[in-house]
Amino acid sequence: MSKMTIVEAAKEALYLLGAASSLKQIYSKIMERSFYKFGAKDPLAVLRVQIERHCEQTSWSCEAKNKFFIKDEKGLYSLVSYKQKMPVPDQIAESALDNLSLVKELAKKLKQTTINHIIDHLYSLEPEEFELFCQRFLDRYGFEDMIVTQRGRDGGIDVHGYLEVGISQLHVAAQCKRYKRTNKVSRPDISQFRGDIQGEYQQGIFITTSEFTKEAQDIAFKRGCVPIVLIDGQTLAEIMIDREIGVTRSNIPIYDFEIDLV
Repeated sequence: MSKMTIVEAAKEALYLLGAASSLKQIYSKIMERSFYKFGAKDPLAVLRVQIERHCEQTSWSCEAKNKFFIKDEKGLYSLVSYKQKMPVPDQIAESALDNLSLVKELAKKLKQTTINHIIDHLYSLEPEEFELFCQRFLDRYGFEDMIVTQRGRDGGIDVHGYLEVGISQLHVAAQCKRYKRTNKVSRPDISQFRGDIQGEYQQGIFITTSEFTKEAQDIAFKRGCVPIVLIDGQTLAEIMIDREIGVTRSNIPIYDFEIDLV
């Protein structure tokens, strides 16, 4: 199926809406069904121009020869004739579009299910096991020589190593806290960690199974101080999925018939 023009997309949107509709309703339906991808900064203005040009009894001087729309006294748009039924190929394409949307929604749900499984597993680890997990995670991510610090001698540092950045090498330290879901990492936690690594490390990473308070997030990057990267349980799981760290990906082929490519 060839790419739609803005006018064609508006016609399809109105057909599906089935009643006189506002510009925003037409635009929303176009975006919902991915009929057209706007590149303009003000897509509503572009859509309005194209619809108005193709309206019957339009006052626009640059009106188009073919008229497809009617504008009523309330400013709502309708198709000139609802007899313009969608041809069979378009109906098939619409069904395929619905199925594709269903596949995307299912993929989204499966991803969140995987995230939940990862987080549940992290909560099942003992604190020492979580530190070892973070050490392996950082190694797989791209850090080098990551070592778990001996307990009792860490001074607030659980894992440390290096990160190559261009031609330089940063000495990094990580703190790993397997906190309960309700126990959020607070501002004092970040300040204490920064104090532990200031002067010796150029980068800090705070990894937790829970979340960070707003105050903790606000001081993660502070001028003149060692920057602290914050990784909560949700972010950690998403990185594992994106980087395929402990996660396998199944690629399911999706087919679309294009007669013009034959």
